[in-house]
Amino acid sequence: MQLNRSNFLRFLLQSEPGKPAISNGLRAVLALGVPMLIGQLINQRESGLLIGLMAYFVNLANIGGPYRIKAKAMAQATLGIAISVFVGTLVSKVPVLAVVLTFIWGLASGFASLYGNAGANVGLVVGISFITTIAQPGNLETALMRSLLCIIAGGWAMLLSLVMWPFRPYDPLRIALASCLNAMAQLTRGIAVGKVATTENILEVRKALETARTTLGTLRIGQSSRSWMNEPFLLLIQDGDRLLGLVIALTELLETHFQQQQYQPVQQLVDDALEQISVILQAIAKVISRKSASIDLENLKRICEAIKEQESLQRKTIAGSETDYTTLVAFTNLVLTLEKLIKQLQYTAQTAKSLADRSKMSQRDVDRLLLFEDEQRSLLSLLKENLTLDSAIFRHALRIGVSLAVGVILYTVTNLPMGYWVTLTIMLVLKPNLGATFKRFFQRVGGTILGAVLAAILLATITSKPVLDIIILLTVFFGVSLIAFNYGYSVVFLSIFVLLIIDIGHPISWQFAGFRVLNTLIGAGLAFASHYFIWPNWERDRLPSQLATALRECHKYFRDVMAVYQGTKERDSTIISQRRQTGLAIGNAQASFQGLLREPKMHKELVEPVMTLLLYMGRFTNAVTVLAVHLEHFRGTAPLPELETFVYQISLLLEQLADSIQQGITPPPLPDLEEMLQKIQPHLQALRTARIEELAVNQGHTPIRQAVIDYSILDLEIDQIVRRLTAMHSAMVRLTLGK
Repeated sequence: MQLNRSNFLRFLLQSEPGKPAISNGLRAVLALGVPMLIGQLINQRESGLLIGLMAYFVNLANIGGPYRIKAKAMAQATLGIAISVFVGTLVSKVPVLAVVLTFIWGLASGFASLYGNAGANVGLVVGISFITTIAQPGNLETALMRSLLCIIAGGWAMLLSLVMWPFRPYDPLRIALASCLNAMAQLTRGIAVGKVATTENILEVRKALETARTTLGTLRIGQSSRSWMNEPFLLLIQDGDRLLGLVIALTELLETHFQQQQYQPVQQLVDDALEQISVILQAIAKVISRKSASIDLENLKRICEAIKEQESLQRKTIAGSETDYTTLVAFTNLVLTLEKLIKQLQYTAQTAKSLADRSKMSQRDVDRLLLFEDEQRSLLSLLKENLTLDSAIFRHALRIGVSLAVGVILYTVTNLPMGYWVTLTIMLVLKPNLGATFKRFFQRVGGTILGAVLAAILLATITSKPVLDIIILLTVFFGVSLIAFNYGYSVVFLSIFVLLIIDIGHPISWQFAGFRVLNTLIGAGLAFASHYFIWPNWERDRLPSQLATALRECHKYFRDVMAVYQGTKERDSTIISQRRQTGLAIGNAQASFQGLLREPKMHKELVEPVMTLLLYMGRFTNAVTVLAVHLEHFRGTAPLPELETFVYQISLLLEQLADSIQQGITPPPLPDLEEMLQKIQPHLQALRTARIEELAVNQGHTPIRQAVIDYSILDLEIDQIVRRLTAMHSAMVRLTLGK
């Protein structure tokens, strides 16, 4: 898809969710500023600058989390940087050896991402330190001195981050859980004001929940004794999963069944209930985040009682019509879902309060936290598993190594001034997928050009060293704070910073800014070109597999839930687990599609059918979630006749859609799903009719009433399942025909 100018600018300027990382910026200023100041006071400005820069690099390896994890990552970064600087200094005078080792260092940096965010950050800073050092030749004495300064820098960075900086190991987990609850609050509030819950809204909640789950996964207790701190967090993650299912079920019921005229009497009550749910979720999020908040469920309970009164009124005024009884069934399911949601909110609030009351953790508990399970074994096994061209990580690592080696050869042969900026740009721009590299390319080039121009203007107009030092620290603060928020903005400030500190003590002219821009263009061009010529990794090749996986997970979720209604399986925790897997699969497909949109030459006719397919996969899953939530009230009434045939046909259709998208072929014609519905409807109608007749003489609990409770929700949702599958099939046909 060709981006027009307006979309292209929006694409480059668009910021990531969240806020600038102010604390990271302040930490970077201290890491750099203190050594620079000491260096000036003792007349060792260059050494002070080197320590400050290396301390800044070591701080990049600080990904947060428990003390042991941060300390380990920063220690690895310190050791890796010291070795890289030592080796890089010595081999810089031997071009052939420099090229070979650059390839090896690049390969290792790419492989480091196997070990999570900490590994990726350590690999990045170790790679950067090597490729910058090989452009600064020196003898053995120089190499030893630089390595010693790097170790001092690492010690300073660790002192700053692990001792002087406020230490709260569980803050990332608290933030992720609070984000999850706040996203759910926004979802429910949006429904209250008339908006429709989109797949993106639900995926945002799922993403925050998975971030919390992953973060907790790093907090494994190293000894047999258990830490109380992990238990409430684990409960909160499980509560988040249940709350998400209930919120999805509630919003699905409201969107699907409460838009008709007969529900007007309770519309305001429903909106008030949604608003209260949103307020309660936000209050729980504040308590988890250590903020003061009052969690009050009384208003929500009163609203639920008012809706129950409307249900009772509807029950009393049934005039024997099926329409009236269908309205009653919808009321009943709404009340049941609200009651379950209230109960779950109570549990979650209690857990959040217990966490707040016992938030002090002993240092001994913290020190027992480990990052990896059976670490040495897992490190080696991960490495062995990915030593194949089938591994995307291995291909990307090779791509980095080859690109860096080519960059070194290029600037060595051409004698480019500041040539290491070619390889540095490759390290920073080259990403595993083309879409991300494409975006980084333009952000890096545009930010560098603007930063170089501004730096040249500053150097031409400001001669005071103290003023320039203050500007240097400000550019570091803004550059580091904005890295995750918007890389392009960050590059502007960091480019100014680099040009202000380069060759300290020497005059810098527009010519240096020009070389900086030229080398950045060359490096960005090499990074971008490597995706075309070195094992290309196109999202358009990955997307069909991602969509097929998502469809198969939808099928498993549908099959597991319907097996309970068919009487072939008991309700268990695997259904919740499968709901999570389905959500993750749809999220992966969504992310792949977003990456595809960033790739050049993307055919615009593919956009609409893929968007439709993803949208209705999410809605199909929501309908199944309503059925899954209702299983709590399911008592195993004899299965409905024809239900087995219905489940088989839907399962077959989902498998056919998955096979078709993976193979790139048009799916088989859609079966007559309406005919299947017509075979089930008479049995459901017979149950309703029997219950309506029974109400005249017995409004208590009877086998017929239980059968209606068991299958009334099925009556409401199977029609939605059929409609959404029909839309998915239609999108698939357009998708395959548009290729």
